[in-house]
Amino acid sequence: MALKHTILAFLSRQPLSGYEVAKEFAEGFGGCFWKASQQQVYAELSKLEKQDRVIYEAIPQPGRLDKKIYSITAKGQEELIDWLTQPTEPTAIREDLGVIGLAGHLVPSQMVVREIERRQKLHREMAQHLKKMDEHFAKNLDLLELKDLYMHLVIRRAIRYQEDWVAWCDESLKAINRVVDNLED
Repeated sequence: MALKHTILAFLSRQPLSGYEVAKEFAEGFGGCFWKASQQQVYAELSKLEKQDRVIYEAIPQPGRLDKKIYSITAKGQEELIDWLTQPTEPTAIREDLGVIGLAGHLVPSQMVVREIERRQKLHREMAQHLKKMDEHFAKNLDLLELKDLYMHLVIRRAIRYQEDWVAWCDESLKAINRVVDNLED
């Protein structure tokens, strides 16, 4: 998957400004499965526009630059459909805590515990955020259009991902405390 596919996927649901697309990565649904800065989003939108994958409508704003509302083109939709019809492979887990697990024995255990606790809090907060995001879909499950059902299902996957991290952190903290307590005895 590439950033362009994620942007095209957002635009396949509805036209958005570059700011709104970037906000999806920073605060919304996009941040669950892809990271992109505002600068990366705008650069990719520019490339997609040059490749005729998106177009924009300029909305005048008094005293400021025009607001660009991007829409996916037929070429963009064709590229996205082509990507959607290809098999996908699981991606490698690129996770700092995995590396900390490899070398955590080199620092005091309190440092590792502090980082795991911090991450547990972050994952718990993200799970709550996603649950709020999903409330509308979950309440109207039988009335959802297919595109919204798919969104609901992916949000549910993201919630499970976050909850699994919380559970792993809990398991890890208990295990570390057990070993540290045994060493102190």
